[in-house]
Amino acid sequence: EERDITKRDLKAAVKYGKKEPATMGRGTDRWKYTFAGVVYITDSESKVEITSWPEDVCGFDVPLIRITDAMAAEHDTAVADLRNQGSWTSHTVIVVDQSGSMRRADVEGEATRAEAVWLTLA
Repeated sequence: EERDITKRDLKAAVKYGKKEPATMGRGTDRWKYTFAGVVYITDSESKVEITSWPEDVCGFDVPLIRITDAMAAEHDTAVADLRNQGSWTSHTVIVVDQSGSMRRADVEGEATRAEAVWLTLA
């Protein structure tokens, strides 16, 4: 259960995922399954996970929207309000690590650790 991929996750990938031969140049028969934003490499019998990683395009897309004049005016008002330090009651600084470990797919229900953090903060 390295990377916290459960046997249930692997079974779901084997049952519902896209199956392809995994040609890794090792001379060993292996299978590649892609399912729910994760790529799994298994042994020849699809019972043991060799490795796994999140798909390159996993995550979520933020749709582009057109900024209206009213939205721009509201933003300008908010920026002006922030310049008045007397109205500040507190502040928060959040630092989110973006190292390689944050790209691990070991948070249930999310593609990566980083995605889980951002969705929690949002």
